Amino acid sequence: MACGSVGPQGLLSQPLSSARFDNLPYVEGPWFWSCGQTNISCRMVNGKMVEVGKWPWQVSILFLGMYVCSGSIIHHHWVLTAAHCLQRSKDPANYTVKVGVQNLPDNSSELMITKIVIHENFNNHMSHNIAILKLKYPVTWSPLVQPICLPTTNFKPAVGTMCWVIGWGQEKTKGECSRAEVTHSLLYSDTSGSSLVCQMNKTWIQMGVVSWNFGCGRRQFPSIYTSTSHFTQWIKRQIGDLRFASMAVPPFLSPFILTGYILLVSLGSLWLL
Repeated sequence: MACGSVGPQGLLSQPLSSARFDNLPYVEGPWFWSCGQTNISCRMVNGKMVEVGKWPWQVSILFLGMYVCSGSIIHHHWVLTAAHCLQRSKDPANYTVKVGVQNLPDNSSELMITKIVIHENFNNHMSHNIAILKLKYPVTWSPLVQPICLPTTNFKPAVGTMCWVIGWGQEKTKGECSRAEVTHSLLYSDTSGSSLVCQMNKTWIQMGVVSWNFGCGRRQFPSIYTSTSHFTQWIKRQIGDLRFASMAVPPFLSPFILTGYILLVSLGSLWLL
């Protein structure tokens, strides 16, 4: 679906270039289907027709009311993000989350945070750069607010699978960041904490969390992601109720094996550290 372009701080998606797998549905209300599902429609935003509902798990994280990072809904009480996004303060009262946001700034209400869980092995070298935030009240599912699926520990995406990075920002380099395969590092600069998602059998799976990058279209510098499949069990231990993990079907698994904690995508290569 193509509706037009977003505004200066619109919700942008960056493709990076299937396999079949099943997810675990959990019915929680009239608007909830299962994780990793979208309900795209066209609406007027700032005088332009744009797609909404394409990335309903995407959230903005604010520190003292100012946007600092992105995150993703993985549970009606929990948001996944990068640990370095929370270095300004460890007090959850200083952070809020906005869900269902398509553009920044946005006048929607802010959701309070009651708990911050940063991986115990996170360090200044960006190792184990992952964290989760507990919301004070559960989110209300809607066409614009849905959870993303997480991969199981042994899930392996097929080589050449098209994946996307979502975040708020402006397109740069004369639109060169509007489309790219996994062989390029053409990403947006304001995507810390955002999800790297891949669609398998019409279901979206979060394969990574944006750790850091050097801006848009800078080929000599890789963009770095925390591999979520290596932390699915850690997340489950913290939450105690990881109902939105997708289960890979063995016959469709790729022989490509992910064995590290950090994904680096640049210049046609995928490195894992």
